Amino acid sequence: AAIAARTQGHNDLTEVNMSCRYIPHRGAVDLGRAHLVLDGDDARPTSPAEAEYQDALARRLFAGSPATTRVLRLSHRRPSDETPEPSLQQCLRANKRKRPDVRRRHIPSSPTLILDGPGLRDNFYLNVVDWAATNIVAVGLEGVCYLYHPRAGLVQPVAQAAGGDEGGYVTSVGFRRDGVRLAVGSSGGKVELVDAQETTAHISSLGGGGEGRASSLSWGGPHELAAGFAGGAVAIFDVRRRGGAACTLPAHRGEVCGLRFAPDGVAQLASGSNDHTVRVCDVRSPRAARLELTAHSAAVKALDFCPWRRHCLATGGGTTDGSIRIWDTGAAAERELQSVATGSQVSGVRWSVARRELVTSHGFSSMNSTSNSVRLWRPNLLPVAQLTGHRGRVLHLAVSPDGGTALSAGSDETLRFWKISSIGGAGGQASPPLPEALSARCPGLELSRIR
Repeated sequence: AAIAARTQGHNDLTEVNMSCRYIPHRGAVDLGRAHLVLDGDDARPTSPAEAEYQDALARRLFAGSPATTRVLRLSHRRPSDETPEPSLQQCLRANKRKRPDVRRRHIPSSPTLILDGPGLRDNFYLNVVDWAATNIVAVGLEGVCYLYHPRAGLVQPVAQAAGGDEGGYVTSVGFRRDGVRLAVGSSGGKVELVDAQETTAHISSLGGGGEGRASSLSWGGPHELAAGFAGGAVAIFDVRRRGGAACTLPAHRGEVCGLRFAPDGVAQLASGSNDHTVRVCDVRSPRAARLELTAHSAAVKALDFCPWRRHCLATGGGTTDGSIRIWDTGAAAERELQSVATGSQVSGVRWSVARRELVTSHGFSSMNSTSNSVRLWRPNLLPVAQLTGHRGRVLHLAVSPDGGTALSAGSDETLRFWKISSIGGAGGQASPPLPEALSARCPGLELSRIR
């Protein structure tokens, strides 16, 4: 712009040219349209049809023709009575600026309720807690196995360990997948079968399939039951037959403290032992182990197959190992997918279907911050949460059918229920809300007091 200025010592007016700074309104600048206009000369349409297509595309993208719309403005456009349709570019910008509605997950740090379990043995190698698909919990206390019904808060004795009057005790419990049958192992090496619905109905007794106590149990089908023994043997029973085991697997060199059948459709049985190994056998040809996993440096009690991914096995090692490992059991040789060092004894591993996570229980630890706890992990073994409260090491772990609640049993003779997810699982029967308190006692029963 031309500005008239009077110079010192002169009376005449002198015209001086000075430039003004043009500052556009940032909110009204359309850089996308400017880029299109600048590049338009280099890519002119070659036909009337192409020119018409480009003009229609520009109107849709920029809510108007770039040739007739200003790129730079000193202020916003005056509002009109008509509400213009937003351009596609404006919609994309608005969606990009919009923050997603992310709600933080809350996992209660305190248990939902606590059960007193006098007589719960402080023995790492036993497996005396299980949670059925029918939402019933089985617990072995000394020489008696009890059933706990979370919905009603009732406790019932269902089986006595063989030789219970002579100092025998329950060493393992295991529900069939439908929750109707319950197997109870004893220190005498016997396995009892009872009806979990009719608690007074004793079905049969299975002869010992190995030496020593029956430390672990697992159901593979309606009539297929595997038992692991202190002597290292693994026996598979056909529960329709009377007598001994239908077949036995190659024996471990130590007590079999972990046993797990793969989900339906995979004929595999994993056994963990005090000899620091995990063996995976094909139950269709059980004469030789299909795989032997040797990465752990302590007893392997904790193991579980993933219910939604075939040939995926999680294992956990004892005190001197303290690691969690995930394996591909479908491989021809030992193949580890993931591993993490927890710094503490791993006494239990279970998959939760609610959020597809891994739940573990822990005992002795070289790091006080990880001992006597229940921990949650993502499938890639990134930690999610740690739940503490037990005054002794956690010995047993179970997860509800819907995957929303974890049950831990410890050497402090308590059973604690932890809410780990509010999302119900797919395919499993949802567990009802656990009662906050129950004042009624069941006379003569060990598992009675609820805090």
